Amino acid sequence: MSRHFSLSKVAYGAVAVALLTAPAAFAAPGVSSTKPADLPAGRYVLDKTHASVVGKIKHMGFSNYQFRFTKVDAEFTYDPKAPQDAKIKVTVDPASIDTATGADEFGLKFNKELAGDGWLEANKFPTATFVSTKVEPGAGQTGKVYGDFTLHGVTRPIVLDVTFNGVGSGFAPGSVKTGFSAMTTIKRSEFGVSKYVPLVADEVALSIEVEFDKK
Repeated sequence: MSRHFSLSKVAYGAVAVALLTAPAAFAAPGVSSTKPADLPAGRYVLDKTHASVVGKIKHMGFSNYQFRFTKVDAEFTYDPKAPQDAKIKVTVDPASIDTATGADEFGLKFNKELAGDGWLEANKFPTATFVSTKVEPGAGQTGKVYGDFTLHGVTRPIVLDVTFNGVGSGFAPGSVKTGFSAMTTIKRSEFGVSKYVPLVADEVALSIEVEFDKK
C-alpha cells in the first residue's frame, strides 16, 4: 500500500510539473488573459455544465425570490479585429424552470405551475431565445450586447450588460475556454406574463454566468 501511495504521489507530482512547465499550446488550465483582444477568432459553444440563468423577482414585498432555468444552450462567433460584429444566440427551455423548492410533490408542482397556464405556458411557447443585433465594446472587460429577446411568443429588444471574465485553457491539451457574466432586467408584462402584477413584481432581474469552448 505504501509503495502504491508513493508512486501515486510521484505521478500526480509529475502531472502538476508538466502542466506548469508546458508550452503555450498545453498551458495549465485556467484564465491566462482578461483582455478581449486575446480571445481567438472562431466559433464558441456553451459548456452546459458551467452555465446558469438565474432570475430574481420581488415577491409581495417580502423577498427577492430566485429561480433558475436548467436547460440552456448558446453559441457565439467572434473576431478580435472586429468585436462589434460578434454574433450571439441563446436558447432557454421555459419548462426547465427550477424554484429549488425540493423534488417532492410540492416542489415539482410549483415548478410546473410557473411553467404552465397564466405564467410561462411552456406547452405553447417551448423556447425562449436571445439573438444579438449589435455588440458595443466598453472599457476594459465590459460591454453591452443588444438583441431581440423572445419569451412567451413575444419578441422585444433588450440589452445585456456583459463582463468578459477571461480566456485560457481547459483541461484538454490545446483547448480554448472563455467565460462571461451578464445581467439585464425585463418587465414580464411586456411579454404577456402579467399574473399577479404588481403584487408579484413586474420587473425580473436576470443574471447569467456562462463558459464556452472554442470549436
